[in-house]
Amino acid sequence: MRTLTKVLAWLSTLTLLLFAGLAVQVVRDSRPLVPQDRTLTGAERLWASQWLAAATPRDRRDGERVTLTLSEDQANTLGAYLIDRVGPGRVAVRLERDRARLVASLGLPWDPRGRFINLDLSLVAGERLPRIERARVAGLPLPQALVETLAERLTAALDQSRLIQRVAIKPDLALLTYEWHREALAEVGSGLVSADERTRMLRYQGELMRYGAGRPKRAAIPLPVLLTLVLSAAGRQDDAVAPTENRAAILALAAYVNRQGIRDPDQPDAAPPRAVFRTVELRGRADLAAHFMTSAAITAGGGNTLADLVGLYKELSDSQGGSGFSFADLAADRAGTRFGEVATGERKSARLVQQAAASGLTEADIMPSIDGLPEGFSAAAFAAAFQDTKGPAYRRLTDHIERRIDALPFMQSATR
Repeated sequence: MRTLTKVLAWLSTLTLLLFAGLAVQVVRDSRPLVPQDRTLTGAERLWASQWLAAATPRDRRDGERVTLTLSEDQANTLGAYLIDRVGPGRVAVRLERDRARLVASLGLPWDPRGRFINLDLSLVAGERLPRIERARVAGLPLPQALVETLAERLTAALDQSRLIQRVAIKPDLALLTYEWHREALAEVGSGLVSADERTRMLRYQGELMRYGAGRPKRAAIPLPVLLTLVLSAAGRQDDAVAPTENRAAILALAAYVNRQGIRDPDQPDAAPPRAVFRTVELRGRADLAAHFMTSAAITAGGGNTLADLVGLYKELSDSQGGSGFSFADLAADRAGTRFGEVATGERKSARLVQQAAASGLTEADIMPSIDGLPEGFSAAAFAAAFQDTKGPAYRRLTDHIERRIDALPFMQSATR
């Protein structure tokens, strides 16, 4: 998938999952806000893929400015195309003068009742970028303070990145002007954290890059080795900020495992750090390392419920045409979530994690055995074996995974 497709799909996924994570424990609608599920024709799918390919900045020169235009009908076609890549869902876009409304209904693939998480988002034009006027999940208004905080953080990150120059909203037409430069996407991600936290993350990224540079290119690095590296470094900082240092170390390592660099937007003209990424594995598998660290990072950011939801949604989406539902992946998700909770929770547990890292972490410390955990379930096979995620067979297996995690020596010592 090309760069712009990745960016738009990730934005769609993370936006929906963020609001779903906030609301999934509160209410799930029996009816979607978007009444009709739009089935795209072959011509519409071809148009959407060609539009994304034409808009992709892969051949752009640094500093080149491009304006993308979308009619309301085109925006709806593109939205349907992108949401199909996420999972079951529907989207509707309405464009008026200086205003836009996005309504999305995300189906829950594990819910046999066919219920939805509904998102209703209203935007109004700003001087350069639109601002969020209203956000509702499943008909319940989100706290305005939360909406404003999220919007301000994203707007600031886009400003620092110099990527989006202007968004204009007109009747039946949206125009987005961007100025491409190679490090723009990394700068957007870096701008979503505070300056202090970014400084800490850059320090740990440096540790990881230096270590990777000294390793053979084709040799995978065990995840516990890198956790030992960054959390030992975190332990050399002030005890009073142990949870904060661990959080920065975990976020930097999660970025590294997913081959994403962190850039300092306060120095936009500085040369980017030389990326020395190596494959990272857990229990001999790169996918388990990615699952573990992604969940640990989301939890470190204060979202253990969201971490569980993202991991479960990913597995159930895989059962509908991907690699299949994997309880081994789910175990890595839960182990990462539990690790993130301990490492960035209270100061005492955060220090215990640092002390354990100073002695050297092993796979047996952080990740249970995956022996006997079934994988590769299609949606039909999953339903036949477990009915859904509320069924007794599913609960017995996930409870077994939790007991395996509870039995880890590291977890027992860190939670005393």
